[in-house]
Amino acid sequence: MTHPAVWSVPAMALLVFVAMPFNDGFYSFWVNYDAQGDAQQYELLHTTRIFRYTSGVLCGQALTLLAGAALAVRNTQARALVVAVPLAVLLAGVAVAVAYPLARAREGIFFTTGALDDPVLVRVLLSEVAAYPLYAAAGVGLGKLLGRRLRRPATRWPLVLLFLLGWFAATLTGLLQDDRFDAPSGLLWVVPPIAAGTAVALAGLSTDVWAVPPVAVGDWGRGAGVALLVSAAAYALGLNLFAGWARRRALARTDRLPPRQPDH
Repeated sequence: MTHPAVWSVPAMALLVFVAMPFNDGFYSFWVNYDAQGDAQQYELLHTTRIFRYTSGVLCGQALTLLAGAALAVRNTQARALVVAVPLAVLLAGVAVAVAYPLARAREGIFFTTGALDDPVLVRVLLSEVAAYPLYAAAGVGLGKLLGRRLRRPATRWPLVLLFLLGWFAATLTGLLQDDRFDAPSGLLWVVPPIAAGTAVALAGLSTDVWAVPPVAVGDWGRGAGVALLVSAAAYALGLNLFAGWARRRALARTDRLPPRQPDH
């Protein structure tokens, strides 16, 4: 039961269920609690639709990275990568498969087309789930680098808690962007959770509802989605290369040690 392939799949499904109420009420709580007029009502409905169908996806990215790190503790780096990447694809499929019927059941009669016919929703969903294998690979590299710290419960759980707190803060920073990304744009390229949250937020909020008539602004999260994939790929490659270099360095240092003299 402790193998990541066993606990990560039900955990992914559970995260979708837990996140759905948050996603359902995100617009009213964080953006506009009193949407009035046709333009604001449209933004409410469209943003809520984006959030519903991506429910649990952002949480799943953190889960995927942790699963990759857990696999790295149990296996060699190459074997961990071979298992982590297909597992990440499976987790992405579970996230979408569980979220879709839940989101569809909550939709009213406002939308005349299906969710998968919405190019904005499809694009942001694809960019988010495409990051799963990259996060899994990054988790493997990170797991190899942390190694002994992850094997000891005294250090493993504080590290996991610190990671989750940082991930939550970064993701929420992205989700709270309104119409455009107002923070330094470089953050999108160095902090993938910010890019992931921003892509979802801007996919739903890239409309200036105060203009008459309302006009589209920004790029509907396309740039943030690209930044997510590029930065996640960079971390996956960099962490694994660094982990491999650290392992070779440790082996070379061991080879240079003088042979141990027998006890007399």
